[in-house]
Amino acid sequence: MSAHRPPPAEWQPIQSLLQAGLPQAMLAVGESGTLIGQYCDDLQQAALCFAPSAQGLSCGTCRSCRLLAEGNHPDLLVITAETGKRIAIESVRHANDFLAFTPQVSARRWLRVEPAEAMTAAAANALLKTLEEPAARAHILLLSERPSQLLATIRSRLQKLPFPALRLGQCVVWLEGQGIPPAEALLLSRQFANRPLRAWQLWESGWVTLRQTWIDTLLNLPRQGPVAALRLADNWAKDTDLLLLRELMLSLLADLLRLRNHHLDSIVHLDYLQSLEAMAQSAQATSLWETLEGWIRLPESLVQNRNVGMMLETLLLSWVGIWSGGKAHGITS
Repeated sequence: MSAHRPPPAEWQPIQSLLQAGLPQAMLAVGESGTLIGQYCDDLQQAALCFAPSAQGLSCGTCRSCRLLAEGNHPDLLVITAETGKRIAIESVRHANDFLAFTPQVSARRWLRVEPAEAMTAAAANALLKTLEEPAARAHILLLSERPSQLLATIRSRLQKLPFPALRLGQCVVWLEGQGIPPAEALLLSRQFANRPLRAWQLWESGWVTLRQTWIDTLLNLPRQGPVAALRLADNWAKDTDLLLLRELMLSLLADLLRLRNHHLDSIVHLDYLQSLEAMAQSAQATSLWETLEGWIRLPESLVQNRNVGMMLETLLLSWVGIWSGGKAHGITS
């Protein structure tokens, strides 16, 4: 996958930070699947580079840049959390020792922690001591999807970085640059907006075809009734990525709410507009909001309850119940 370089105008705030002198403690905020990680790569490369460009990007050829490309830069330390695990205090203590030493190659030492909210309380408190009195040439960058979960005392010592957010058109161009056909790139961008990496990963896994199958099934379900919903819940509970299904359901429900309020400019599933308009007209508003809340809470429910089948039954019955009498709706794709 090719690297993304942000447009100069959108990178200008970061360029100004580099020229004025980077803060020693920084925070980058972005959901999983955005380009925040790549932007952080650009920033740390420029910060460690011997001769960054006037636009604030690394030269790509100096010793520092070559070491970064090889994954062997002695002045860079990255601490990451494995899926489902926390960042332990031992990792942060090692990072604190790393920052205390004089840089070996570049003008500064660079610590990156991601996701920062994965630190244990002890690890966060250990890092806080370093944030209060960082070494002269030490820079700390925390990446977070949920900065509200960080200690307030840590957040107060971090400067949030003004990384650019991709607009829909830019996301389309980026996805086309990865080899995705224009029509599919637009379809993916409408649903995943500022999350092009997520869109690209789903494209690679055959999401476009799966999406159509799921939507056709869901839009036909109200006319088939509760028994069909129970049967579908049993089938999907066996081999379906529920969090991916949740993303689709949330976007469908959001489209129905937009259509009820005549907000046609931000519809995600335009290829199903006719069917969604018909459904929105007969939807019960209270049931629509209740179903939306159920899908929003799904990750929490999965943690608390191992009975996936029962959860899906509840959610799909709620979906069917949005329309009184389970009225049929024609599918237009």
